[in-house]
Amino acid sequence: MKIIVTAILLLVVATGAFAQGSSIYDIQTGLIAEGTLVTPRGVVTGVTANGFFVAEAPYDAWRGIWVYAPAHGMVPGDDVQLCGLYAEYFGLSEIDIVAAGLYGSVLKMGTLPVPAPNVVNAADIWNGGADAESWESCMITVQDGMEVTALPNTYGEWFATALDGTEVMFDDYWYDDTQVQLLQCYNNATGILNFSFGNFKLEAFADGIPIVDCAVPAAPVTFSELKALYR
Repeated sequence: MKIIVTAILLLVVATGAFAQGSSIYDIQTGLIAEGTLVTPRGVVTGVTANGFFVAEAPYDAWRGIWVYAPAHGMVPGDDVQLCGLYAEYFGLSEIDIVAAGLYGSVLKMGTLPVPAPNVVNAADIWNGGADAESWESCMITVQDGMEVTALPNTYGEWFATALDGTEVMFDDYWYDDTQVQLLQCYNNATGILNFSFGNFKLEAFADGIPIVDCAVPAAPVTFSELKALYR
């Protein structure tokens, strides 16, 4: 059996379908073809029942990706070595551990601090923002003050309008959407930028939305303040 497995792996490498040492950055910037077996490493930033998000140093744009791995057992801060098939799932770049079959694996290498989120403007992502793709699956803080303008629908999605008029779309992976109230004001919002059903959505963390009195002007978020929260 070992001989057969080795032979198959050599065949995969020979046909160019295996990218050893591949980085998330290479995957997200189009340097690796869809359907390639990839082996990036990174730190888990957010988890759901059927997978998790991973980021690689230096934890900036193009450095996050979704990993499809049901029953994974990972938690934020886990340092993981991955082997899976790179795929585009309805427009979302992902590493599919299941589709990699015999070679699919998630190996915990240790534990690292969860990186601080990157500070972005709402207009850079929504309403035709040019930077949306680069922040896909990355942990971000949308620093704009905003006001809830549409309550959660049956899918747990809701909208808030930033001070510059940009409409920000939220989803309820981690945030309790029963807390959302119409005309509620947020100072900023922190979570992971997801893409599904043709839309970029901020998957706000459970504690990722500071709710403020609407009469109080939004205060800018500094990088040092964010680092203090995620040490």
